[in-house]
Amino acid sequence: MRRILYFALATALANPAMPALAQQVVDPDADTKVANPAFATGKGPVVMVDSGHDERQTLATDYAPFGALLTHDGYVVRDFDQPISAASLAKSDVLVIVDPVNPKDPPKAPKYQSTSAFTSQEIATIADWVKGGGALLMIADHPPYAGGLRALAASFGFDIEMYAAQHVPKEEFFSFANGGLVDGPLTRGLPQIQTFYGAAFTAPAAATPLLRFDSSWTMLVTDKPPRPMSGSDLRGASLAVGKGRAVLLAEAGAWSAQLLGPKKRPMGFNAPGAEGNKRFIRNIVRWLATSDTPPAPATAGDK
Repeated sequence: MRRILYFALATALANPAMPALAQQVVDPDADTKVANPAFATGKGPVVMVDSGHDERQTLATDYAPFGALLTHDGYVVRDFDQPISAASLAKSDVLVIVDPVNPKDPPKAPKYQSTSAFTSQEIATIADWVKGGGALLMIADHPPYAGGLRALAASFGFDIEMYAAQHVPKEEFFSFANGGLVDGPLTRGLPQIQTFYGAAFTAPAAATPLLRFDSSWTMLVTDKPPRPMSGSDLRGASLAVGKGRAVLLAEAGAWSAQLLGPKKRPMGFNAPGAEGNKRFIRNIVRWLATSDTPPAPATAGDK
């Protein structure tokens, strides 16, 4: 049944007329509590989640569980709907941007032709803020969302593909055993990570890969024949930028907790196969906020 779910999701995303995305709802029973919080309640760094660029995923919508998870980890989590400026960014320790959309994109244009949700001035301001010590988490999903973040990600040397990465009918597991989970300070000691149909990117040489594809994946190149993927294709990577830090993840659902379709199947860190997702995203935000290497999980159940 889970293979059928993934096939249906991939088919729906390829066909805008199908209503699968409208059937995603927040899981009200998701476990957002954590063992061994990084900070005392309300005493941690400020994490702002952008809602000013037509994002689908915000604290008021699908990323409410993401916000609750970080709140339980001690962070001060706030919505960010202000114009991008040095002054507004200075109020944040970590800026999170998930699936922004350019509202000026023609509604009937192919999804792989979506364009930047950020102006060149906004991109320059964010890049300067990161170089000066800011921290940025960019999360870019399948088209059309890939295009909304592509120009901003490119300012840090990332190249987001304008197509979706597919592993259907198999589920999307990244583990040390299959080589998808790359060993490093942000992944050490984690069980497998599960994602739920997204995009891919290549990273600059200075970046540290976190989640890596292989030839069992296919890039669904909409306007050309699909191509097999390789180890240079990534779903996650981190990068030190001047005095600051940036992370790019190429799938959004994995870091929240949603229910999909009329049968309300879990999609996100609430899914049965996503044992490492909560700890993984906590590790990323902690590194972004502090530059510290997060401690490895004490036990398999330490989320």
